[in-house]
Amino acid sequence: MGAVTIRRLGLWVTVAALLVLGFLDLVQHYATHTDMAIVLAYLRVVPLVIYRWPVAAWVIELVAVFMTASITIPVSSSEPWPWAVSSIGSLAATAGLVATLGRRTLSSVMFGIQLVVSLLLMSNEHSDWQSAAVATAACGLAIIIGDFVHGRRAMVVELAEERQVSAAERELRSVVEERARIARELHDVVAHHMSMITVQAESARFRHQDLPEPVATEFTEIAKVARASLSELRGLLSALRDESEDPNRTPQPTLADLPALVDRITTAGTPVTLRVETDTEDLPQVTQLAVYRIVQEGLSNVVRHAGNAKTTVDITRANDTLHIEVTNERPPVPPKPAPRGGHGLVGLRERATLLGGKFEVDQPAEGWRVRAELPL
Repeated sequence: MGAVTIRRLGLWVTVAALLVLGFLDLVQHYATHTDMAIVLAYLRVVPLVIYRWPVAAWVIELVAVFMTASITIPVSSSEPWPWAVSSIGSLAATAGLVATLGRRTLSSVMFGIQLVVSLLLMSNEHSDWQSAAVATAACGLAIIIGDFVHGRRAMVVELAEERQVSAAERELRSVVEERARIARELHDVVAHHMSMITVQAESARFRHQDLPEPVATEFTEIAKVARASLSELRGLLSALRDESEDPNRTPQPTLADLPALVDRITTAGTPVTLRVETDTEDLPQVTQLAVYRIVQEGLSNVVRHAGNAKTTVDITRANDTLHIEVTNERPPVPPKPAPRGGHGLVGLRERATLLGGKFEVDQPAEGWRVRAELPL
């Protein structure tokens, strides 16, 4: 059973007990008519049910106990008046419940009103200063206890929030540690192998004097691609490490770098035609980077899956929208099956979506086409 359920159950038990005891108290000790006793008993417990509306609860409770004091007459001099025992119970319960809401100013004002009225009623011949003192003390004690409960609840909520923040910080620290571990592994494995590829490709023409010129040129291109990849990998490692200092990084590629990319792919054996039908100098850097990555991944897929198929890259601009298409024809010689299961296209779709654009892949005329639309 939850804490909220327990509090609600306790509240309704208190309401029922005060209702029954209040009715019996008025009938037996103050000779109150049955109908009037029922009305006063209900009127004094209503504020306990609506205590979340504290002003209404206080007003109704004070009116109810004052009506009880005005209407009832004690049967004997031993009965407390103007504050009957049942009135003291309902008044203290209402004061305590309202105080649990943290309404200190309201509780103080209503407590002062109750004290002033108690002093005014002391002039009556049936008045009993002990009942007034007990009512005032009970009301004040209930307010103090209610305010303490409110403080405890606020402290529990604050503690829960701090625990959530601590859990988020621990999760973030775990992410940072994992990123650092990945960066170390990339540096120790991938970067090392990329460096070896670069060195071997660059030194091939010196280690093998009889290399034909086309082969030597091919090695030079391999070295350039490996060196560029190594530079990008170093920038990625710096981002993964999240270093506080600003490392020297290779500038992010733009549309001006597309011809060099197309030349590398063409040299590798996949003929690519680049058509840029718009002025791209005023495009934002983030858009140019997205276009470059889309074209790069599209051409990489052509190399992996379509071999030496003729490929066209079209970049056009219309109605404040940039259109990118990478289309390859059916390859003349079917390439060897390439491994699947990569995340390149998924990453491009996420990149286009983040910029508010669209991304799709279709298969026209037995070829493949990657299309993206980026709003400007």
